[in-house]
Amino acid sequence: MNLRIFDSVDELIRGTARTIVQQVEGRDSAVIALSGGSTPKPLYELLGGTTWRDELAKCAITWVVVDERYVPLDDPQSNAAMIQRTLFADGVLPSHRFLRFKTELNDPARTCVEFEREWRALGIEKLDLVLLGIGDDGHTASLFPGTPVLDVEDRIAAEVFVPRLDQWRVTITKPVIRDAALRLVLAAGEPKARILREVRDGADYPIALVTRGVETWWMIDRPAAP
Repeated sequence: MNLRIFDSVDELIRGTARTIVQQVEGRDSAVIALSGGSTPKPLYELLGGTTWRDELAKCAITWVVVDERYVPLDDPQSNAAMIQRTLFADGVLPSHRFLRFKTELNDPARTCVEFEREWRALGIEKLDLVLLGIGDDGHTASLFPGTPVLDVEDRIAAEVFVPRLDQWRVTITKPVIRDAALRLVLAAGEPKARILREVRDGADYPIALVTRGVETWWMIDRPAAP
């Protein structure tokens, strides 16, 4: 388990921002997938600020939303809207592109088909970097324990109904995450320590299924350390 441990959440966010910028330095282009949630929000605010924004502008980046709650774009739960308010607070840079799930289509399956169509139209072959979170049940993206989306192997994106949330989700799939050049898992707080310890010890949580055996950096604060 490749752990990068930071003394505070603020240092974790700054360290992750530096890592993302370093991953695109000297590159002509890159494809980066971003997760939603409260933990990465200050990260996107930082990356959207003047200093890092100017650095990121040197690379043609395609930003991809990892997953989405099936809600309208103006809903407070929307991951894409949160990214737009933070990373793109000053607009999407001319050399950058943004691929999100179009929940306004009001059909989860159709939304995933359209996402895959746009993915191919943008010429994406694989992700260079994917930023992941981790839930207290070991889920990541919208890959929840016991849901059929975990068995999808032949699609870029898939819809899934999550019974315990009584909600539809749309998400990039397990093979797409595993095929990325690098995975960064962002985790903060003591409750995450148990999950990380169990993943290290071999538990088959979804976060383990997408990271085991492939290059993954676990970006965590000290309370989350297993």
